Amino acid sequence: MLERDQAAIAATLLHGPGHLPNTLFAGDDAAVLRGLRVHANTISHARLVALEDSFPRTRDHLGAAEFNRLSRAFVEGGGAEGRSLTDIGAAFADWLADPLAADLARIEWAWLAAYHAADAAALTLADLAGRDEAALLATPVRRHPAVRTVALSRAAAPLIDPAFAPDVAALLIARPEVDVRLFAVQPADVAVIATAKEILPLGNLIARLAEDHPDGGAAIAVLIDAGAFERCER
Repeated sequence: MLERDQAAIAATLLHGPGHLPNTLFAGDDAAVLRGLRVHANTISHARLVALEDSFPRTRDHLGAAEFNRLSRAFVEGGGAEGRSLTDIGAAFADWLADPLAADLARIEWAWLAAYHAADAAALTLADLAGRDEAALLATPVRRHPAVRTVALSRAAAPLIDPAFAPDVAALLIARPEVDVRLFAVQPADVAVIATAKEILPLGNLIARLAEDHPDGGAAIAVLIDAGAFERCER
């Protein structure tokens, strides 16, 4: 009964009073509509606040008034339909016409995803110390569950951290332990991280990186040090 009534209320909020069963609430139509309007406004406000909390740097870039206008358009246009408050911003970046704002929103959403990702032991350079070449190349790894990458089309990186150069092509977002960290990476790094969705030998990743880097071993060491990979050995 509860699930049925909740579904009816949700359908009414999305599609109008014609979807509300006559027996769901007491009172005349005007009173019921007033109650639903208050409920809808409360939900809308909560969604707007959730978007503000999720994208503070994007809000700073756009300005409070423009961000609020775009957020309202996103919510009222169905961009948040069927999503919880914690997941409300998943499609927000795609809604933004400003390419720089869209890049900022993607970075901030990736940061949140990394922060809330599952915990896992990250592979470290210390784990590989003392191994001969064959053992090192055979080490099983996969992408750490907290790792996200964001390709950038504009100079968004310095707006996240002034230490980043304007020409940063992509960012790696990682949380190997407690803190979320951001690193500038190249498209080749993004590609090799994407190939590590499933467990595979470390040597495969080194060979892939060697196609675009002068030293694939040095390139993989940088990614390992950033916490990009999960330790898969017991």
